[in-house]
Amino acid sequence: DFMRSRLFRVWLFIALCMLTVTASCGSLASFKGSLISPATTAPEINLTDANGNDFQLSSLQGKVVLIFFGFTSCVDECPLTMAKLKLTLESLGDQSQDVVVAMVSTDPVRDTPQAMQDFLGKFNPDFVGLPGTTEQLSKIWSAYGVTVLDGGETHSSYIYAIDKSGKLRLTMDTDLTSEDIASDLKILFAEDRK
Repeated sequence: DFMRSRLFRVWLFIALCMLTVTASCGSLASFKGSLISPATTAPEINLTDANGNDFQLSSLQGKVVLIFFGFTSCVDECPLTMAKLKLTLESLGDQSQDVVVAMVSTDPVRDTPQAMQDFLGKFNPDFVGLPGTTEQLSKIWSAYGVTVLDGGETHSSYIYAIDKSGKLRLTMDTDLTSEDIASDLKILFAEDRK
């Protein structure tokens, strides 16, 4: 009985120590989006943006890049996601200068440069619209695992987060709040300073 009691106390002590360690680790920031592990170099995107400028994803190292696949005639998920990203950047204040938001078209027929400018301009004129031909875009869709249906609809409802070193780090479900997305971005910013 004495040995069982003593053994119980030892196990209780160990369990309490583990709880204490776990609780202190819980105070560390954790991602709201889904972490990609191990992180890999983000598939390259080389297109002409809606403003006629060359866009090369790998040239944006030093910034966090958020990529969304959508189309300008979308009436629900695409505008809601862009509005959420607008609020996210507004909540970041000066740190928003370290973020690039890019929407890759999933409707090469209707998403002209002007249509993308008009659509994204409703949310933030700095958001980058990436139209292209079906041939150009289909390679990018495939590299990111995006399935596109006729008319631009997609079964990808994620925002892809690429860290400052060009690594694909997170997929964020479009159901996340702007606060959740901002929280994940702040973690990525902090990692870069370590």
